[in-house]
Parts: sequence; C-alpha cells; structure tokens
Amino acid sequence: MKSKPILDTTKAAILEAAWTLIADKGRVDVSQAEIASAAGVSRQTVFYAFGNRTGLLTAMVRHKDEQTDHVARLISHARGEGDPVEAFLDYTAVWLDYLPEVYPVAILLDAAALTDPEAKAAIDDRLVHALLAGFQRLAGRVAEAGRLRYGLAPTEAAQEIWNATHISSWRRLVIDCGWTRERFVTTRLALARSHVL
Repeated sequence: MKSKPILDTTKAAILEAAWTLIADKGRVDVSQAEIASAAGVSRQTVFYAFGNRTGLLTAMVRHKDEQTDHVARLISHARGEGDPVEAFLDYTAVWLDYLPEVYPVAILLDAAALTDPEAKAAIDDRLVHALLAGFQRLAGRVAEAGRLRYGLAPTEAAQEIWNATHISSWRRLVIDCGWTRERFVTTRLALARSHVL
C-alpha cells in the first residue's frame, strides 16, 4: 500500500514542532511520537515525511536555512569579488551569528554522524563541503592578495578558523566551559583577524 504524499504545509508544521521541542526547549530526547503530537499529525506521517531521526534532523536544519538570510550571505561572501580580507572576516562573522541558531539540532546531527552514514553525509555536506570550502576559497583569495599572515598556507588557515568556529568548539567552550556567546564570537573573530594582514 502506497502512502499519500505529505503536503509541504504538513512537513513545515512537523519541522516547526520538532524545532520547538528540540532546540527551543533544549530536549535532545524527543521522540517522533512527541513531535507528531505537537504537530497534530500521526507518527506515521512523521515517518513518511522524513524517514528516520537523521532524515528529520537534516530536514530541520535545511528548514532553518530557508528561514534566514545567513546561508545566502555566506554564499555571497564566499563567491564575492570585493576585498578578500573583508570577505574572509565577514564570512566568519556571518557564520558566528548563525551558529547558535542551528547549534541545538546540528550538534545532534554531528553526534549521530559517528555511527550513522546518512548523518555523516549530511553533516559533511554542510560543514565540510559548504562551510570549510568557503573558508578555503576565501583564504586562497587572501593569500593571492599577499595578505595572509607570514606565509601561512591558505588550507591551514581555513582549517584553523573552521575548527575554531565548529559546532563542537561551541559545545566545548560555551556549553561545557560556560563562555558567553559574546566571548566566543569575539575570540573567534580575533583569531580570524590574526590570520590576515
């Protein structure tokens, strides 16, 4: 028996309910049944719409991307032709502004990536093939302009900033060590500035 296609409005309601339970209320143990109840749909509808938990988490982050201009701004800075140092620093700042918004769900997806190939592919797509690639492109432009700090390799500079601004760094410093959002952002931007002339 074939399932009926799930309406986009139903999918959006499920994603909003899931975001409220997981991100806004800080619940990492939310079941698909709870999400279904909060969205006013059956558990089967959640499954038909997104499959397993990894599919749901991936869709949640993509849904968040669609609700903000952060992703478009990141792409614009990564592809832009303006001053490379300014683009590098702006790219870092935009990501640091967006990071706390997607963190609650992205960190769950990152944790799932340890054992789930689908989750690994999803997190790699976002944090390696998109975010790190943007840092690498921009660091390359900074190096071409002769403005990368004393011979630092562009790939290494990009990887260092990417690592320092990774969701796992946010977890370690803000969640585990109690840093404020402002301290995290300020120190990460200072690190990015230290890589450029």
